[in-house]
Amino acid sequence: MIVIIGAGLAGLSTASFLGRVPHKVFEREATVGGLCRSHQVDGFTFDQTGHVLHCKSAEIRRFVEKLLGNTLVSHSRHSAIYSKNVLTPYPFQVHLHGLPQEVIRDCLLGYVSTLVNRESSTHTRSPSFKAWILDNFGEGIAKHFMVPFNEKLWNVPLEELTTEWTGLVPRPALQDVINGALGIGDREFGYNTRFFYPRSGGIQALPSALLQRIRSVECQKEVIEINTKSRRVHFADGSMEHYEALVSTMPLPELLRRCTDLPKTLRERGEKLRWTSVYAVNLAVMRKNISSQHWIYFPEKTFPFYRIGFPMNLSPAMGKVGASSIAAEIARRPGEDIPRSRLIKQTRAGLIRAGVCRPDDTFVVSEVRDIPYAYVIFDRERGKIVPKMLGELERRGIYSIGRYGRWEHTSMENAIQQGKDTATRLRRF
Repeated sequence: MIVIIGAGLAGLSTASFLGRVPHKVFEREATVGGLCRSHQVDGFTFDQTGHVLHCKSAEIRRFVEKLLGNTLVSHSRHSAIYSKNVLTPYPFQVHLHGLPQEVIRDCLLGYVSTLVNRESSTHTRSPSFKAWILDNFGEGIAKHFMVPFNEKLWNVPLEELTTEWTGLVPRPALQDVINGALGIGDREFGYNTRFFYPRSGGIQALPSALLQRIRSVECQKEVIEINTKSRRVHFADGSMEHYEALVSTMPLPELLRRCTDLPKTLRERGEKLRWTSVYAVNLAVMRKNISSQHWIYFPEKTFPFYRIGFPMNLSPAMGKVGASSIAAEIARRPGEDIPRSRLIKQTRAGLIRAGVCRPDDTFVVSEVRDIPYAYVIFDRERGKIVPKMLGELERRGIYSIGRYGRWEHTSMENAIQQGKDTATRLRRF
């Protein structure tokens, strides 16, 4: 018997591709989906956080298209950055036009200096994410966007972050930066210039479609202990399940705490893993078309949120006619508790200050969702210990997968692919 813990995309994908191989899926929450869960509030649909689907793999794309059929809609990305009281297209480094002239000057001079430095010295790998920003973009772009935005998102000094995840950050040529400063750039940058989103149901439509391919999921089953020697999983309701192989998609630190017979040193090192938590502040106003963007980034500290999204621009089914919905994301340190009323008040005030909302707007939805595990922090400790942890767990028959299971930055596509790959490995059971 294969036991799968967690009915997010990675867990559901594993079960789907296992087919008739005996398995059971257990989920702590009342519904499936994990972070790809959606919910309804007074006629508005909100995702747990902003999720859009982009596929590099033709195989995974065909699989998702088969799952969702004609309910999957293609979008051309509309995203922007609000800073210096100006809204400019994303990414910042190739859309400087419209910013104050002194900001454009700082960014151009800084970027050119990085090219000169590369020509005049032996280029070595940047020792930290902060150094990587300065090495690749220069002091101007670092000062006016890259550093403040990432400090706001990660909530740790950028000198403590490593660089193995920076392949997601667009790195333009000099010509692109100059064209963007002059307002004549027309190239698209980034990994999600085109993306897909369900016509209705929010991103929940994807895990719900996966659920139709598997036998069943037992929900509201919280794991409290795993004995890797006897291969037994114990649940909060007093039940127990024996396994030959265990697939876990729960956050790696949580898994290590529950495996009571792991070496003490391994569990202690697991306590050093770090991450960022997020509050999702969901709002709706009775005014249509408050923005044409899919999402907007906010690097400045005067705004509590680092990003806001507009669910109604992903699909009209996400809201009501004549209304607009907003999903704001506020990063915090794990364990930090901010009163919900303060979050809502500060978010509303920030939206009015940015010109997204008006003082006379009527807010018909105001709610806060807590996301304890949002972004894995890539520090030096992670690179040293995570491979050892995953290796030790596999030796004990536990396959830790998914964004938080493998403790990495992955997309929905990656989660589905990892489930497929894991199922292929486990078919021998």
